[in-house]
Amino acid sequence: MALVRIFDTKSEAEAARKILRVGGIDSVITEDKFAGVPIQKFGVRARFRLFVADIDYIKTAKYLAGKIKKK
Repeated sequence: MALVRIFDTKSEAEAARKILRVGGIDSVITEDKFAGVPIQKFGVRARFRLFVADIDYIKTAKYLAGKIKKK
């Protein structure tokens, strides 16, 4: 799996995942944990990582670059 971006909130990560889904790209969100416990329980800001399959990484980069150019 290839890391696309780290988000501060799960809702941000989910919004990004929806954008990728529109482009036909499957992705996975993981939450940073320590020994199975969310890191915010230890006073560390939460982090949510958005991953795509290695094989889709270039496709993802091109898709997101196209989204940026349109703005």
